[in-house]
Amino acid sequence: MPNITGGQAVVQTLLANKIDTVFGIPGGHSFPVYAALAETPDIHHILGRHEQGLGFMADGFFRASGRIAAVSITSGPAIANITNALGQATTDTSAILVIASAPRADLIGRNCGGLHDINDSLDLARPVSRYAEHCSTVEEISPKLSNLIRQLREERPGGAFLQIPTDVMADRADIDVADCPQPSRRAAPEQDIEAACRLLATAERPLIIAGTGAVISEAGGIIRVLAERIGAVVSTTVLARGIIPGDLPYVIFPDGAIPTEIDEAFEAADVVLAVGTNFKQEDTANWSIRLNGKLIHIDIDAEEFGRNYSPDIAIHADAETACNAIADVLEREHPADSSWIETTQVLQAARMQRRHGDQTLDMKFSEAFRRILPRDAMLFADRCNIGYWAYRCMPCYEPRTFHYPMGYGSIGGSLPQAIGARMACPDRRVVCLIGDGGIQLTLTELAVAVQEGVRIPIVVSNNHCYGAIRANMARNLDGLDFGTELSGPDYEDIASAYGIPFLRTDDRTEFLELFATELKKDRLCLFEFDNDIGDP
Repeated sequence: MPNITGGQAVVQTLLANKIDTVFGIPGGHSFPVYAALAETPDIHHILGRHEQGLGFMADGFFRASGRIAAVSITSGPAIANITNALGQATTDTSAILVIASAPRADLIGRNCGGLHDINDSLDLARPVSRYAEHCSTVEEISPKLSNLIRQLREERPGGAFLQIPTDVMADRADIDVADCPQPSRRAAPEQDIEAACRLLATAERPLIIAGTGAVISEAGGIIRVLAERIGAVVSTTVLARGIIPGDLPYVIFPDGAIPTEIDEAFEAADVVLAVGTNFKQEDTANWSIRLNGKLIHIDIDAEEFGRNYSPDIAIHADAETACNAIADVLEREHPADSSWIETTQVLQAARMQRRHGDQTLDMKFSEAFRRILPRDAMLFADRCNIGYWAYRCMPCYEPRTFHYPMGYGSIGGSLPQAIGARMACPDRRVVCLIGDGGIQLTLTELAVAVQEGVRIPIVVSNNHCYGAIRANMARNLDGLDFGTELSGPDYEDIASAYGIPFLRTDDRTEFLELFATELKKDRLCLFEFDNDIGDP
């Protein structure tokens, strides 16, 4: 392509790689990218209000659809602002692609007081990104950007960060725009598949654990085939919940926060097939769950092998590709005895029965809330009281329908994530569930939903405090309550200022009735639920 700017190289590379959505906020250092975007109608630019929100919107876009959206930001404080979203995406294996400007190339690393100068801002991005690159010339932009996209699609997703000095963005060169070929899938070594099949063929109490990697790879169908062929019990991690329907008779899910009866199933399994999971702390009750049987671990990221649980067989491969290979080789005349599944369902029922006994009204509310949600609705739940109940007790029935800040554990992200999700999937119902603490971190992004016509109900679960922190402080510090009480805005006034509908109630039954009605209207609204639901 003859004589184009670095900014044009960015935009043309996005187009060549079939990325058509950019969340961004322009700045003086990133003008060349915006000049290129202005002449490219095939890319939809969504103007954000804060870089943290931009990152979360791109994160939600990917979580909902599996497609990558780009983020365009300027230098200095913009990069510091987006690191929160980069960290959340990286720890939750969600893809966001951040393209950031930097001060002039001759100023980077000198710390001499230039505009937006903070030594080298790449050092801010590296710890929270899975992939990070710097471009020194226009010629480097397209191949490095294209390679980041390839890594997000073929390897393990996460935060990807590309830094380009402002003068490099403005420079011109004759370049060829690089694109990615059709993403390839890493195949499993034949000997590893055969070894896994030998174990699975004779398992009497097989257990399959499906994680986020299985969702990204769309391995739910073949996991179900394998489970039914060998008579396995299936458990999913929190972010993989729904990859196979949660109401199938062989599906269980643990309480990832604390040990429960269901953990006995993990301990009793003689062969465990773990597909695309890194065994997070909040999936394993602080790694207290014991896997006493043989462990087969499939993952696209070889660094995860042995990080938390040591596998007997490690299969470095794409999840669906490896599971298909196992299905092609695995011969088994009879599945495991049905008593194995029956035993685990008894344990699952005991866990839920105890939960009902401990906090009856809160559990009943959580179950009623689940019944109102359509099976295919996507719930973006923040770390708030109702969100915690969803994380620990709510079954799901379709992939990509439950989203929650695991790993990094940031709050406030569910609002911009839900906005990004509905933009990626305009025909799907998307619900934002957020606490009164979390929403005050990202409330500015409500303007984006209004500006772009994004239709989501935003449920503000308001208990006037950081509820989980208050409960844990009381448990661990002899009843102390300090620094947890929250004042907040009048949410009705906020809704009025943005010209959107508002609802408020402090009655649980009325909330459920109003929420069910609101879902049918499919509109943007702000719904404040003032409640005293306890910490689970």
